[in-house]
Amino acid sequence: MFWERFYGLCQRVGKKPNPVGKEIGLSSGIISKWKAGGIPNGETLMKLSKYFNVSVDYLLGISPQVEIKENFLKPIYTDTDLKRQILDDLDCLNSVGLAYLAEYSDYLITRLKYQREDLANEINNK
Repeated sequence: MFWERFYGLCQRVGKKPNPVGKEIGLSSGIISKWKAGGIPNGETLMKLSKYFNVSVDYLLGISPQVEIKENFLKPIYTDTDLKRQILDDLDCLNSVGLAYLAEYSDYLITRLKYQREDLANEINNK
């Protein structure tokens, strides 16, 4: 998840990943590790957060995209907008689609739980 978010942010600012890494003092080897599934350490996450003006949680795939303005986090989409869109989408599903959605939601929740545990273990081991 991190690589997809990082790469997407690089595209958004019109730069390739290696030059972005160089600008914040990282080697191309570190960038290659991220592409292979690695996750940056806390200090690097903070640098990237400031560079791209997004939250660390966004970089790690924990939360939706937010913009950081004057030390406050401002979601690009409000909770109400997201809830309205989800409800509109749910109205279009039949019982099979709803069952699939419920199963997929359980999968995502379990996956997020393990990602958070893995991240916590990685941070504690450094």
